[in-house]
Amino acid sequence: MIPPGIRGFVAAKTQTMCWLSEAWQSALAVGDTVSQIAGVKRATVDWLERIGGLPPEVGDMIIPVDDAEQADLVIKPFMKLLAASCDGRLAELASLDTEDAVHPWDRWIAEISDRFKRYGLPTGARKDVDKNKTGPSPFVIFILELQKLIEPQYGRHNHSPEALADAIGSARSLRG
Repeated sequence: MIPPGIRGFVAAKTQTMCWLSEAWQSALAVGDTVSQIAGVKRATVDWLERIGGLPPEVGDMIIPVDDAEQADLVIKPFMKLLAASCDGRLAELASLDTEDAVHPWDRWIAEISDRFKRYGLPTGARKDVDKNKTGPSPFVIFILELQKLIEPQYGRHNHSPEALADAIGSARSLRG
């Protein structure tokens, strides 16, 4: 029996895992993001070095003043700010915690495991289900059943209790 205090936690963490999984699936990889930002910065710096005129897409956005004023009052400060912003985003991406690279499902398993331990509930994930007469561990059965309640794209390793037990072990090892 799952205590009421844990039910709300599991429901909230499951919803969060689904949201994060959705974002995870639609996000660019960090390497691709770094490449795009570096490309924008390179183009910005190149333009600032040449300043031979305004790119048409920038020229169309600025207020009507003469070319010298456009460059000195509007465009140069904007482009310098853009280059500095690129530096800031690149620094943020370089300093990402390794936890950010962990799939939301793995973090979800670790969080639920930790809460179950705190409540004294079983958290074992036996991988030898085929050799064991008692079947999968209660925790593996819980996760297997819980994943039946969420949309399939958010669950993982549903094809067998052995695969799920193995994935649970891997997820727990990622947290350090």
